[in-house]
Amino acid sequence: DLIAIQEPHINFLRNTSANHHWHVLYPSLHYTQPQHKTRAVTLISASLDTNSWKQISFPSSDVVIIQLSGPYGNCTIFNIYNDCNSSSTL
Repeated sequence: DLIAIQEPHINFLRNTSANHHWHVLYPSLHYTQPQHKTRAVTLISASLDTNSWKQISFPSSDVVIIQLSGPYGNCTIFNIYNDCNSSSTL
């Protein structure tokens, strides 16, 4: 269970809203470079074993990467925000 969110609301504490049923995954630069606006957030269900997935660091505030692992192998999911004026994120 994953939810990829584009242009999430970020409050004054630099968090988005989610309940205890979800882990919130922010871009790797979210807390270290707060001057960059966070434009992609991914929610991953708390019911998924935390040993079955990991976030992969990426140097952009517009990208969240998750890798799921299991008996099927690995599955990498990219949540990429790309504004309509350029393709610089890509």
